[in-house]
Amino acid sequence: MASLARQATVNTALAYVGIGLGFVNVVLLYPRVLAAEEFGLLRLLVSITAVVAQVAQLGLDNTLIRFFPYFRDPDSGHRGLPSLVLLIGLAGALVAMAVLGIFHGTFTRIFADRSNLYGLYGLYLLPLVLSEVVFILLRAYSRSLGRSTRPVFIREFGLRIGQTLLIAVQLMVEMPFSTFIAWYVAVFAAMALWLVLDIRSAGELDLRSPRVSMPRRLRRSMVTYGAFTLSASLSAIVLGNLDQMMIGALLGQVALQQVAYYAVSFYFGSVISAPSRALNQPALPLLADAWKRRDMASIDRLYGRSAMVQLVVGGFLFLCVISGLDDLYGLLDPAYAQGREVVLLVAAANLFHIALGLNGGIITMSRNYRFDAFTSLLLLVINVVANFFLIRAMGIVGAAWATLISLVAVNLLRLWFLWSRHRLWPFRWRTLVAVGLIALVGLAVHWLPLTGSPMLDLALRVSAIALLYWPAAFVLKLTPELVAMLRRPR
Repeated sequence: MASLARQATVNTALAYVGIGLGFVNVVLLYPRVLAAEEFGLLRLLVSITAVVAQVAQLGLDNTLIRFFPYFRDPDSGHRGLPSLVLLIGLAGALVAMAVLGIFHGTFTRIFADRSNLYGLYGLYLLPLVLSEVVFILLRAYSRSLGRSTRPVFIREFGLRIGQTLLIAVQLMVEMPFSTFIAWYVAVFAAMALWLVLDIRSAGELDLRSPRVSMPRRLRRSMVTYGAFTLSASLSAIVLGNLDQMMIGALLGQVALQQVAYYAVSFYFGSVISAPSRALNQPALPLLADAWKRRDMASIDRLYGRSAMVQLVVGGFLFLCVISGLDDLYGLLDPAYAQGREVVLLVAAANLFHIALGLNGGIITMSRNYRFDAFTSLLLLVINVVANFFLIRAMGIVGAAWATLISLVAVNLLRLWFLWSRHRLWPFRWRTLVAVGLIALVGLAVHWLPLTGSPMLDLALRVSAIALLYWPAAFVLKLTPELVAMLRRPR
């Protein structure tokens, strides 16, 4: 538990650094350096990459984490399991790249808008997909080794600072967009290479023969688990990414512009989920070990503590985003403000999602992973259907409603399942106290006197929220795990 707290704290700190860098990039730099269509294309390519890479790696990331305890043996290269996973994942990536290349003309027609930027630059998806598959699989391997912080550092800090430097060069040199996008893709490839070198420096990049010897029953279990958890992997990245893909496909001549507006608004709302991403990475291997031992007490503690920590930290971020919405859009071109309602809906959806703790991870790492696969597939179906109808009817706001509807429905179903099957419940009496604190601080900040300067007012709001929120959370003992971690001697 101490290891989880330490890694979660470091990951959360890195996530906040990533949020800060992301704010600089998404709000202050990209909209000023690139036209809305160009920024929209970058976000579309990243979204397609995220979805395609998850399909291409066939659920191997969760499979590696789930079954790694059965293969752990550094002297034998962990019995060849990492090599086998990487080999299969690379084969899947090559197949996905071939499909994207062969059907490039079809995808160009699907994502056609008045700029035709996808037709010109869509093939940059190929190196992006390869880089992402390698990063996903090596991140899972690193997490299985108990090294979850380095992949987070590379993704949250390295990737964003690389993009910041690229934008800074663009401001000074004014490269053609064709050159800019090539370097943009190169930054993603560099992050994958960085993770390769990091694992190698730790002495764990032992790519021995992938001929893994295992009982037939275990092999069958691994194949079945990978197939079922593929939908879970998809559901983890579909929200936001699938939305942007469907916006790009459904909104015609202004599609890429709308993708840009939605991407910025979705970013504002999705920062709420940073605590969840930070906690999940070190928690999943611990859950896998706990399920192997049938240690329900440890699982219950992880469930309750994760829900509390995520609600308290996510509630703080929720207040910062919602109270500073006018200031955030004051920093952007007025056209981006049409995504204001998107922020409200996505932020509410993410706060509800993380307040339920590690429900998805607990199910994924258990023998009930088929139910997680079912709920993940259900989330995917609800999201696709809702997006199709609501985007056509309401534009980018419809995509945000689809996110809210699908997240609430599936999380309620998982909540019921864990209680009915295992008597696991994430909420404690402190949950109501935390919700009350969020509401009271939100009301208090509403009366804060302002200056009229968006940047200064945003800083004033965030400072006021921090001064009211965190001392109260400390006095009310809402975050004893975080306080204990901060007090622990280094």
